[in-house]
Amino acid sequence: MWKKTFHTVSLILLLLIASPFMVTGESTVEVMALSGTTGLSLVKLLEEQPTIYPGVTFNYTVLKSPDQISAKIISGEADIAAVPTNLASILYNRGIPLQLAAITNWGVMYVVGSASTISSWQDLKGQEIGVTGKGSTPDLLFRYFLTANGIDPEEDVTIRYYASPAELTQLVIADKVRLATLPEPWVTEALSRNLSLTVLLDYQQTWQQLEQRSDSYPQSALVVKTQLAKENPAVVKAFLQAASDSNAWVVTQPSAAGLLAEKYLSISAPAATAAIPRCNLRLDEAYQVQAEIDYFLEKLYSFQPQSIGGKLPDEEFYLQK
Repeated sequence: MWKKTFHTVSLILLLLIASPFMVTGESTVEVMALSGTTGLSLVKLLEEQPTIYPGVTFNYTVLKSPDQISAKIISGEADIAAVPTNLASILYNRGIPLQLAAITNWGVMYVVGSASTISSWQDLKGQEIGVTGKGSTPDLLFRYFLTANGIDPEEDVTIRYYASPAELTQLVIADKVRLATLPEPWVTEALSRNLSLTVLLDYQQTWQQLEQRSDSYPQSALVVKTQLAKENPAVVKAFLQAASDSNAWVVTQPSAAGLLAEKYLSISAPAATAAIPRCNLRLDEAYQVQAEIDYFLEKLYSFQPQSIGGKLPDEEFYLQK
């Protein structure tokens, strides 16, 4: 009798070790991505929904706004999410149990327009420029680049704010706004529909030159619910590998990826295909590039502390190897 009981207990323990989700009662992982370039690196997973880890189903949801995806993370509905890096810091500093697992793109911002006389940041002096999201990361970086080049954002230029990149893009296409800061894929959308437009300035190159960094700024990230990371690290590791493979596929197969971007992310296929080379897609696990993330968040904090949640996140913010 004792041997039979011991055998039964041993079998249960073996199953629990082999199937970590039995410990938590979970058999699904909810993956949520923000529409647009933030979710672009995951489109292969959205389409194929492969088996990433035995016995675990990964469900995918695409959300249209930062507010929507924030609500899902705060409520605990999202186990893994693709979000802007500074939003990850804001949520962490609010006490939301998450960890930064990886960076998925390294900047997608550009200044576009039809002004052929503009070839440097100094040339923006005296100009009127359209910008989206007052106080957002693109806005803060824009103001920083101006200041670093001797231009006072309050006195030397006129900044007009718009609600969304989509709205600003339409005005640029119609020649109602002469200069604008836009992210991909809206840059490509604008250039393809108004042939007088061109890319005038590159945020990413400017960042590297000013800061003397080997990489651009880490704009988008994957975050993981802390409980999932601690209780099921093998599942998280498997997902990060799958996400990395998807990211690499998008870079090497832009035409096919463009079709999926149109299907899942509300980006037109031609625009997505043409934009991918300028999206700086590369997945790096957070522990590998922590110095770059720290530097970026410190810079944002120096501009506007609330842009990262009022303080620099501590070491627990980063998912370690």
